Amino acid sequence: MKWSTNGSLTPSARLKRRVDVWVVKLRVMPRVVRVQRMTRKWGSCSTAGTITLAIDLDDENDAFQDFVIVHELLHLKVPNHSRLFKALMTAHVPRWRVMDTARRGARGVSPAASQAAE
Repeated sequence: MKWSTNGSLTPSARLKRRVDVWVVKLRVMPRVVRVQRMTRKWGSCSTAGTITLAIDLDDENDAFQDFVIVHELLHLKVPNHSRLFKALMTAHVPRWRVMDTARRGARGVSPAASQAAE
């Protein structure tokens, strides 16, 4: 399938397209992918398999988008932030720790009060 590259897609469609690419790479299948306004987190993954992404994630750079998307999709395989989860993050997004540190300062949440984008 050929996607438009002229920017005519909505932010939601662009993020969902990016999720589709990672779904194949990670061999996971979310039940639902939602894109909506979120004020405290960039994304979440429910135990029922619903991935929710912040609409303004589309305004961030591609590497950061990948970090958040991979983080949430990997929770479909590993529900916690164990060594396995971190190893998988490193395998797929090698600089994820740098982006995680940057994320902690974003969205007006202090590093001590923030939780991982789950």
